[in-house]
Amino acid sequence: MNCHYTFYFILVNNIKKLYDYEVIMKNLSIEKVVDKVGQVVELYGWVDTKRDHKKIVFIDLRDRTGTVQVVGGEDFKALSEEDVVYIKGLVKSRPDKMINAKIKTGSVEIEAKELKILNKTKTLPIPVNSDGHDIDEEVRLKYRYLDLRRPRMYKNLALRSKFIDLIRQYLFKKEFLEIETPILSETTPEGARDFIVPSRFQPGKFYALPQSPQQYKQLLMVGGIEKYFQIARCFRDEDPRSDRAYGEFTQLDVEMSFVEREDVMNLIEGMMIEVYEKLNIPIKQKPFPVFTYSEAIKKFGADKFDLRTADEKAKNIQAFAWVVDFPFFEKTPEGGWTFTHNPFSAPKPEFMKDLLEKKNIGNILTTQYDLVCNGFEVGGGSIRNHTPEGLKSVFEIMGLAEDEINLKFGHMIEALGYGAPPHGGIAPGIDRLLTCITGETSIREVIAMPMTSSGRTAIMKAPSTVKEDKLKELGISVRSSGETKSVLTESVFEKIKNLLDQKKIEYKLMEHKAVFTSEDAASVRKTELKLGAKALIMKADKKPIMIVVPGDKKVDTSLFKKTYQIKDLEMAKPDEVKTVTGVEIGAVPPFGNLFKIPLYFDKTIVDNETVFFNAGSHSKSISMKGLDLEKATKPIVGSFSK
Repeated sequence: MNCHYTFYFILVNNIKKLYDYEVIMKNLSIEKVVDKVGQVVELYGWVDTKRDHKKIVFIDLRDRTGTVQVVGGEDFKALSEEDVVYIKGLVKSRPDKMINAKIKTGSVEIEAKELKILNKTKTLPIPVNSDGHDIDEEVRLKYRYLDLRRPRMYKNLALRSKFIDLIRQYLFKKEFLEIETPILSETTPEGARDFIVPSRFQPGKFYALPQSPQQYKQLLMVGGIEKYFQIARCFRDEDPRSDRAYGEFTQLDVEMSFVEREDVMNLIEGMMIEVYEKLNIPIKQKPFPVFTYSEAIKKFGADKFDLRTADEKAKNIQAFAWVVDFPFFEKTPEGGWTFTHNPFSAPKPEFMKDLLEKKNIGNILTTQYDLVCNGFEVGGGSIRNHTPEGLKSVFEIMGLAEDEINLKFGHMIEALGYGAPPHGGIAPGIDRLLTCITGETSIREVIAMPMTSSGRTAIMKAPSTVKEDKLKELGISVRSSGETKSVLTESVFEKIKNLLDQKKIEYKLMEHKAVFTSEDAASVRKTELKLGAKALIMKADKKPIMIVVPGDKKVDTSLFKKTYQIKDLEMAKPDEVKTVTGVEIGAVPPFGNLFKIPLYFDKTIVDNETVFFNAGSHSKSISMKGLDLEKATKPIVGSFSK
């Protein structure tokens, strides 16, 4: 034996003896002890519960697979719930009358022979022995590493892992390649704000985190890959909702060459059916029904809908459907044209001539197809424009100048000119599909470390300030609030909560699916429409004000102008609402004082025993007494609704 190795071996063993060091390797999970009756086993885990019966102490030992009852002696008295322990003991069958049929290990118990406390716990800031739904989400995410100890959370993450594994297996069988695309990229026109990353090597220039791998996967088709997929991380700086994670999300990204619309739809439908059947998740209808966009709007009033009956909802059956034949373009507020889904889509073949000639624009239909499930859009895709002239026509219809097209999309137009094959793809959302499967009310329940609803990272404190030397290295300076309008350091939701907490006002918080109208909000909250506080941003003689009326009322503009001696009163435009409040229309809370604008309450708001309002988010509402809302906001109160 080499002398250096011999010395090292002796040294390590002496250190082990000195510190009583023991290498831990867990070989048996708790759920498998039912097969070890009569055997001595070694188990590791957490103390889930403790029951002290004087000379005998019972604990439930927990690991990720479940719990088992352990019977111990005096040494068990030192244990506390959530201590980390090693237990060596004999597996014994429990008497028939003592069997707990509710858990996997209910037929056995462990007679402890040896106990080691591997780590004592401090008092936990949140309980972990409930499903967690009754705990404020912001607090749960602050201590997410504890929140994940809940069996419900582990079950969700285990399902996520199996779901993605089955997707991979299916696509590998279909001869797809899994290929990663860049994270640092260029800004793209995909309907949401980009996250921007500064470049140190090229000061004053920036990368963008990808909203999706859209352009890269098309370039892979130009490269002859033919069949690509990726479990892709995507980044969008958009308002958080219960069905959409803020900041980052995960999608299955798929692209195929030499296909038509039905080929992509058939592939994904076959994948969904196979994966769901292997997970024993029931699907309402196979094959999936197909609706045109116009049929969906006429029948359901929206292009995403829930086909389930009340009984099927209770059983959490998954109801899939396809929506096809979308309009390619829609009018902008300025009177121009923009894409409805994706600028890289191709029109249906019969409309290609119109696209190239830039005529009949409002009637052009696209090859876009959306997959919906249980009322949510869970995936969208299209056949792509694979010719340079076709893609260029889309941008010209959108009003982009030649120089702008070349600057932003010249690389794509050039690439399509080098023999790009016909191709198409789709991107189902992993997070949203799992939310439907689990029946959770928030997408954050199926993500290990999601952002909070206020856009902060779980556990860690990002976004945070950066030291001056790092900013200087990047060529960035941060202006003070005196030099420019500062970005809100707190979300509107946080500001409302802080204000109410400071004033010690009682309120209730509820999270629900995203709502955008007073009628939708009342329906989701299961309250009368008149109890909603509808906050409107208006311009009084060109200056922003907030007027709050009940959900079932409108502002009597003539009476309001007469009462408050205003000459001109008009609704603020969506971009003006966002500028004043920092939130989108439909999420504006009745707190004009937070936005430093005049606030007017119709008297009926104050008179209501309870009022409900969206709290700076489409998916969060607060309820409180009308008088307490008046106390918190100090509005001008009058009668001006009709």
